[in-house]
Amino acid sequence: MDMLPARGEGNEMGNIRAIFFSAVLAIAPVRIQEPAATPGYSVKVEFENEQIRVTRVHYAAHAKSPMHSHTGRIVVPVTDTHTRATTQGGASNEATRRVGDIYWSDSVTHQGENLLDAPIEVIEIEVKRATSPSIPVAPKTVDALKLKEPVPVEQEPHHHVVFQNQYVRVLDVFFPVGEPALFHTHSNDNVSVALSGDKTKAQPWGREWSAAAEVVPGAVGFRKAAGQPYTHRVGSAGTQAFHVIDVEIFP
Repeated sequence: MDMLPARGEGNEMGNIRAIFFSAVLAIAPVRIQEPAATPGYSVKVEFENEQIRVTRVHYAAHAKSPMHSHTGRIVVPVTDTHTRATTQGGASNEATRRVGDIYWSDSVTHQGENLLDAPIEVIEIEVKRATSPSIPVAPKTVDALKLKEPVPVEQEPHHHVVFQNQYVRVLDVFFPVGEPALFHTHSNDNVSVALSGDKTKAQPWGREWSAAAEVVPGAVGFRKAAGQPYTHRVGSAGTQAFHVIDVEIFP
């Protein structure tokens, strides 16, 4: 699981809160929120750097976006969705997805439309260099009995690799109550999208558990790890399982 970067002792707790309150905005280069270009459609830039652009996209019931372009991106629904996408050439397709049903989309120019009678919201993580088609990579199988802490994050049993290509690795991360992760190491910059839960906690390698922090479903966080890997473990600290999507960005 990913959190905002911190230096020195006692900062892991602040890192957890930073995910769920989007404090990342205070330290990262971000763009000003873009105004709605069509009624009922809005895009808010949550985070941006030289690698990625993370946006929160909101559609009112039956709203449409203008025609617009993307580089390759991971999309994380934070509400259930039923949408239609229409390309410049007039081709269209419909899709129904549940909360957390992540998917990758290659570079495209299209118009989106919400087909539901209720608003929808998604988080889009655009990879700026992703202008070539995705080349999927099959995840490696791991013998859990041979794991020795700390493990690479993609081998930690609660972190399930659900998609990987030459640009990103996506981990669906789920912590039942009373079942924390093994100590694991993050070596790539990563973006988190919280999906559900009430409280969470973390323990940096060689230190004590943090106090519990509130989980805010739909909140986004970023943590730098390329060139400065970090090792920790995470778990639920409340009465509900903690569920989060973790998107690693490959250099």
